[in-house]
Amino acid sequence: MKKYLFTGIALCLGFVSFAQKTVDFKLNPEIGKPMNMLMQVKTDVEGPQSMIMDMNMKMVMTATEKQDENFKIETVTKAVKVDVDAGMMTMSYNSEEEPKDEMAKMMGSQFEKIIDQAILVILTPKGKTVDVVLPEGIGQGMDKSSFASISTPLPENPVAVGATWQHSADMGENPLISKTETTSTFKAENEEGYVIDVVGKLMDGSANEVGTLAGSYVLDKKTFVTKSADVKTSIEVQGTKVVSDVVLTVQ
Repeated sequence: MKKYLFTGIALCLGFVSFAQKTVDFKLNPEIGKPMNMLMQVKTDVEGPQSMIMDMNMKMVMTATEKQDENFKIETVTKAVKVDVDAGMMTMSYNSEEEPKDEMAKMMGSQFEKIIDQAILVILTPKGKTVDVVLPEGIGQGMDKSSFASISTPLPENPVAVGATWQHSADMGENPLISKTETTSTFKAENEEGYVIDVVGKLMDGSANEVGTLAGSYVLDKKTFVTKSADVKTSIEVQGTKVVSDVVLTVQ
């Protein structure tokens, strides 16, 4: 009987110890180490002028320096592939191929401007985006929010699985979304890394809710850099609904 009692107590203590395990999330990328990143952005516009656009970007992401506690992350675009379906009209462009028609040439005149150009994202150690700097002439269909998705806000203090935290951010120049309010959850720890789920609201300049956000991130256990992410936003303004899904894969 004593043997079983001691075994039960030991198991209980083990569970308590596991439950109390906390993680101090703090971004710590390896300076100067390039990482390959694939960004897939699918945008579905439903309204008077409906459109579906699929964009795939091959990029190289590098933390170039740490300055005043913040990290400068440069992503250099190596290739872009875009497919647009606007109902009666379809267009495609692939920077790794010669343009096949006039539409492809027209799209190429915009998107080719970002090939081998650096996009700068400045992040705090807690994963918050301070700024996103895009090169000039980046082309239609791309905005700063897509690149801000390379990281997710992290908790200020060490947390255990199941913990939640809130974050709000101003969207600056975005004409549709003035502010985001999100709730993050430390969902799990697995072989791939730390899993964080995010849900939130998108607000306009009058503090009205105009959309929602939902996504999931897997963070590297050593550097807390995003290994993969899938973030979907849905916005409805003046009868037009825009759903955007950003999928990131970093190696």
